[in-house]
Amino acid sequence: MAEKKEFGSVIVTRKNNFVTISMNRPEKLNALSPDLSEGLLKAFKEQAHNADVRAVILTGAAPSFSAGGDVREDIDPLKTMSVNEFNQYLFSFAELYRQIYRLEKPVIAAINGHALGAGMELALLCDIRIAADNMKMGELFVRMGLVPEIGMYLLSRIVGPGRAKLLCMTGDMVDAKEAERIGLVEQVVPLDELIPTAEKLASRLANGPASTIIIKKAINELSEMTMEASTDYSIRLQFQATRTEDHREAVNAWLEKRHPVFKGN
Repeated sequence: MAEKKEFGSVIVTRKNNFVTISMNRPEKLNALSPDLSEGLLKAFKEQAHNADVRAVILTGAAPSFSAGGDVREDIDPLKTMSVNEFNQYLFSFAELYRQIYRLEKPVIAAINGHALGAGMELALLCDIRIAADNMKMGELFVRMGLVPEIGMYLLSRIVGPGRAKLLCMTGDMVDAKEAERIGLVEQVVPLDELIPTAEKLASRLANGPASTIIIKKAINELSEMTMEASTDYSIRLQFQATRTEDHREAVNAWLEKRHPVFKGN
């Protein structure tokens, strides 16, 4: 039976050894209000310290993943903020972004409807993106005379510098088919299959070996290294992987001609 917990406008549902974190402001298309952002941060922090949870799905209550920043809720408070308060407000998003990106568990974005501006950035922070066929994504910051906060860095790695510049400088939106073509999402499925598909993958990853987490960390970090440094780093990680119980289980299972049973350690 699924267990549920709420962090303000965020609902966390646990099934076995993975959770679904759902943004729950459907009447505002899950626009990122301060309450929603704080709820997301608390939800992801909790998963970081929960050894029983081994994979995470991030999604939004229908009809959209997230329409981005809540302009109405953002603009009024900003008018009364001091320079230091405004700076702290912006850096609060940086903390959320780091928490998602550095989480030592696979994070799957299940993207329904619109993922715009900051909503698109949330999807980009995830390790794997599965899109519903009704999805539309766009880095809309430039339309407001602003710049993407983490999207420039992530997009250049995901789709390349040229495509990243095109998306960020024009603010154009792409549909699910185009997003899959350019590598912005890994899979497109019918809307009614989105969550079941994400849950199937989350369960598979959650029941994988401890090296799953090593691989996530390595891929995030290797692209910023030289070939020589990345080779040394990978060898150190390989040594770490050989010391895990899951590796020994995989070897024994191969010798005994059976499927391995991984425990994540």
